[in-house]
Amino acid sequence: MAEAGTSSPARLISLLCDERLSGDELSAKIEAHPVLAARVLQVANSPYYGQVKSVGTIKRALQLLGLNAIRGIAAAAFIDQVIPRRIATLPDTPSLLRHSLATAIVCERLAGRVDPVLAPDAFIAGLIHNLGTVVQASLDPSGTASLIAARGADPCGAIRSLEQEHCQLHHEDCGAILFDAWQLPDSLVSVAMHHHQPDGAPESHRRLVGLVWAGANLALSCSITFSLEPAAASLDYAKMLALGLHRPDIDAAAAELPERVDLLSRALT
Repeated sequence: MAEAGTSSPARLISLLCDERLSGDELSAKIEAHPVLAARVLQVANSPYYGQVKSVGTIKRALQLLGLNAIRGIAAAAFIDQVIPRRIATLPDTPSLLRHSLATAIVCERLAGRVDPVLAPDAFIAGLIHNLGTVVQASLDPSGTASLIAARGADPCGAIRSLEQEHCQLHHEDCGAILFDAWQLPDSLVSVAMHHHQPDGAPESHRRLVGLVWAGANLALSCSITFSLEPAAASLDYAKMLALGLHRPDIDAAAAELPERVDLLSRALT
């Protein structure tokens, strides 16, 4: 997952996170990767977006769905392609990806309701917030195996405390280092570093980090879990309301999430 040229995860994700990129520039970047372009059109034509007429080009998809949606689709398609389906010490990578998709869907929806300025970054922030887990599993396999075993015995314990006991590397540190190396925006580095405890994030990025935390909590409440977050969580309404979210928006997002994540997951396969 290190940088290796113009088609590397680092290069493409950094481009997708660049809000200065125009629609024409984004279209050209996606079209330069035929497999990625095909996946973007596949998702754009899926029931997830409910298009009545077929979308045949990336430019047309941009016109119909908008720049932010295409950025999110491209990021989801690319991440889905580049993360290994099986890592020896992380046996349920597809479940991790599904949890990340669910977090992204909720984060985008809630941002649109309470802070539209954050909407351009919300989907990608939720999507990639847990990539540090993949790095952790690759660099510290024995620690990750020990952590998963401990997590099975204590499914509701604080992940940071368990990592402190069992791992050389914390997944939040791994994600922050990775995103910094990829030269992603500081807001996304903060998301990687603080998504379990948004209050620790720099104040300028705390709202986005809080939305990602809320998305992950809501995903877990819908039993969209994985080996390092195995327990279905209760919705933490108090913390969500403190973030400026509204209960009707939270409940609506929870009600629609299982179907939305199923639709997007199927579109990406």
